[in-house]
Amino acid sequence: MNNALLAIERGGAPSDGVDRVSELFRAVHNMKGMSAAMGYQSIRDLSHALETLLDKLRHGNDVPSPAVIDALFEAVDVLESAVVSVSANPDIDLDVSDTVQMLESLAHAQEPSVPAALMPTMEWPARPDTSHTPRSARRFTPPHSARLTPTKQARFTPPLGTRVPGFSIADGKRSVRVDAERLDTLMTLIGELVIARGRLSELARQAGNVELVEVVLQASRLVGNLQEEITKSRMVPVGQAFERFERLVRDTAHELGKQVVFELKGTDIEVDKSVLDEIGDPVMHLLRNAIDHGIGTPAERKKTGKPATATLVLAAERERSAVVIHVIDDGRGIDSAKVLANARASGLVPRDKKTLSEAETLELIARPGFSTSASVTRLSGRGVGLDVVATKVRSLGGSMELTTAPGAGTTMTVRLPVTLAIIHALLTRTAGAVYALPITHVVETMMLTQDMTSFVDGREMIEVRGEKLPVVRLRDRLGHPPREEGGGHVVVLDLPDRRSTLVVDEFIGQHEIVVKPFDAARGMPQLFSGATILPTGAPALILDARGVA
Repeated sequence: MNNALLAIERGGAPSDGVDRVSELFRAVHNMKGMSAAMGYQSIRDLSHALETLLDKLRHGNDVPSPAVIDALFEAVDVLESAVVSVSANPDIDLDVSDTVQMLESLAHAQEPSVPAALMPTMEWPARPDTSHTPRSARRFTPPHSARLTPTKQARFTPPLGTRVPGFSIADGKRSVRVDAERLDTLMTLIGELVIARGRLSELARQAGNVELVEVVLQASRLVGNLQEEITKSRMVPVGQAFERFERLVRDTAHELGKQVVFELKGTDIEVDKSVLDEIGDPVMHLLRNAIDHGIGTPAERKKTGKPATATLVLAAERERSAVVIHVIDDGRGIDSAKVLANARASGLVPRDKKTLSEAETLELIARPGFSTSASVTRLSGRGVGLDVVATKVRSLGGSMELTTAPGAGTTMTVRLPVTLAIIHALLTRTAGAVYALPITHVVETMMLTQDMTSFVDGREMIEVRGEKLPVVRLRDRLGHPPREEGGGHVVVLDLPDRRSTLVVDEFIGQHEIVVKPFDAARGMPQLFSGATILPTGAPALILDARGVA
């Protein structure tokens, strides 16, 4: 219903509007039939009143007026609330009389005005004139012997290759509904099984028993296949979460007196169900923030030479084993000078700081309580929106980026793992502790010798296949002293916006690890994206490649 109303409001050819009204009518009609069959009288009455108004509209030639569309949105909201209420408590007594009266009044206003001379005078239903009809044609009653009786139903087998609606010989695959909790339980069990597999493989290696090692390898392959199938069964398109934001954007823009065209891209990108369940709130805050802070009113946009109607884009794309979500607006952009002034006044940056990078700007505006709004409204001003986004994204093992320019708009980018459960990782050891590095961005590894590095403009660099790359030492990032014997191992990282290298003390090997939630302390650098259990049974932290390098 919401999608049909949004399409009607966006406008188009009159025939398109009528088709959408008919689509909306059918949805409401189905709701009316189901609610009546189940005994929910309030929902039936509301659906009937809504259906009556839509029936008048679909027989008209004009697209519904904005006032009527607003009323339809309100009625659909009440209908949705009623369905939620009876789902929680079937015996609840709902009062929808006000909404029903509103719809009846609007339906009456849609009545066409017919001159009195043209008003029908015949009764309804019409009585047929039988004065000139042969007696034999007035009524037909088949003789008893000729009355239809149920017969054995003939079987129908269409020829091979014939396409019949709802019937397919070539396809016979079948789908079944599975409770989401069962999928969650299966993923939890396969995660524990992966941990047990790692422990078993380690013990078999230590035992040195060839037959045992062979059996463990076979079991590992089976566990891997099972894990892959369970993971695939949990993958769903992001469009399932994105489509509901169309209504959010519409209502927020109307409330703020702004005109916004909302575009969805990449809705067929698939992610794990657990990721989809978690991205709703962050995306909602980003969209509201873009409309409230980024997009100006039609008058403001015209003054700057922009169209009165802004464009807001919500896009998704795959980046190796990550899903990347972009919220893009063509608004006023973020004023870094204003952010810097507020940060100075709050004591968050030194007084002598002159400029902010995009990363520093994002870090400031995502701080709890930090806001550039002069007043508090229902939507903004308390400095909690981006703080909520940053906290949630970090808890999911993701990262955020900001791209903005004054007057040119803003792009907020969120990177999240496709699945939150099991990933391939390179296990390393530094300063006696084991750290897991997801292989998503790992290009290659190599031994580090003293003659491989050099300094360029005070920055340590290493040449890899003719390319000078910056060196990041994990010991430095973790606050440990340099390694006494020197050397170490190098991981070449391919990040979306740059290439870099990470130096660790030693490599342990590649393993599949089960990601466990990691709630980092507030203010802690974004070095870790989660935790895991090693084959030895000991815990280890998962490094965030973008945060470390």
